[in-house]
Amino acid sequence: MQAFIESMTLPNLLMLIGTAGAIILIPIKDVISLEFYDICDVFISLFFVGLIMTKMDEGMEQNKFLLTGIFLGVSIVIILIKLFVFVPFQEKAETNALLSRKDYIGERGKVTVTITKEGLGEVVLYTVFGNVPMTAKIYHQENDGIIQIANGQMIRVMDIQESIVFVAPYEEKAFLPPLESHWGK
Repeated sequence: MQAFIESMTLPNLLMLIGTAGAIILIPIKDVISLEFYDICDVFISLFFVGLIMTKMDEGMEQNKFLLTGIFLGVSIVIILIKLFVFVPFQEKAETNALLSRKDYIGERGKVTVTITKEGLGEVVLYTVFGNVPMTAKIYHQENDGIIQIANGQMIRVMDIQESIVFVAPYEEKAFLPPLESHWGK
């Protein structure tokens, strides 16, 4: 064991730490990882830096430390950018960056999970930017008598509050002329 430790070089040590860290943390990474950064990425990166360093010549010892320094510097910069740039924007983001939630009012869609009178369901809205799944509730007007909106039925968004769309059944009516004309009689 003593000979193994003494023969350990920096690249081999980085590869060992990277492999062991990734294997140990894979089962518990969801608990430890930050929302924007997977902790296993650090160990996988360490493994690859060690792998690259083992391929370098023995005479390039200074470059190995330079490579390690660059790796650590870039990792810190990436963490800071994610922490101070991406996370604040992610907290303010809506489902689609090009549409505000209020823009969904009036959009058509289809029920994917049946919506009951007092319960919630799910709809898919058909927007110009693609299909957007949303949690939905029935939009009640006085004496409308709607008990539920069944799966597969077409809807139109009437209102939106706190990321829940309020929908009403929608029937697409095609414009057809009357079958017989009463003009001139």
